[in-house]
Amino acid sequence: MRKRLSHIRTIVTVATLASALTYISLIVPGRAIAPCGNLGTPMYCTVPAYGFPLPFLADGHATSPVGSVARDPLSILIGMDQILWPRLWLAVGFWLLVSVAVLVCLSRRRGRGHW
Repeated sequence: MRKRLSHIRTIVTVATLASALTYISLIVPGRAIAPCGNLGTPMYCTVPAYGFPLPFLADGHATSPVGSVARDPLSILIGMDQILWPRLWLAVGFWLLVSVAVLVCLSRRRGRGHW
């Protein structure tokens, strides 16, 4: 039972760290190709975007001021800008791998190499 709780605690730690790093990565500016026309055939254009390693939060032309990306949690939740979901999942996966690598290095350094 104690070992199971330890694994659950590790999983929660990794997920929390990866989520925090993904959100913090919104300070890195970039550009992304995103749909910018809603009438008829979708048109794609280059828009300001934020996130690392791939920009995953792009300027939503229909819902936010042009050329701005709101990175606060409320604006993200209400959909002011466009979340590029495939890029978001790749960024989360990247930060999950980074989090696991950091925890493995720390556990080996402490001498608890149970990975």
